[in-house]
Amino acid sequence: MSSGRNSEVASFIQEHIEESAYTVEEITLLLGFQSTEMVEGFCRGERKVPLDKVNALAEALGCDRRRLFLLVLSSWFDTDFVRMLEEVFANGSASSVEQGWIDFLRDFYSGNIPELTPQLQRRLRLLVSLPS
Repeated sequence: MSSGRNSEVASFIQEHIEESAYTVEEITLLLGFQSTEMVEGFCRGERKVPLDKVNALAEALGCDRRRLFLLVLSSWFDTDFVRMLEEVFANGSASSVEQGWIDFLRDFYSGNIPELTPQLQRRLRLLVSLPS
């Protein structure tokens, strides 16, 4: 049976697999597996995604690689260890204020932050310039 942490990974994968340009069979091949059993196991939360397959899976799903990697790490390790890894490897890359914006955007867009296109930049500038 799936643990709660595997369920979170499974939900994320299921959500993105429906939107993927690839079928389950194609994703299986991209990940280097022989049969669809492994990928289907990820989708049901019955199998953990191997850490070395996260990047290829994120690419196949067209999802936020960082978000998927954190979910998969959390399925393998306890929360404190994953948080420590985040702090160590994110150290210096964003101030606490910037990290707050990043966290908000990830939450707002359910982990799929869109590309910052010129059109989106114009809209944000307009939004920020409006009186409160």
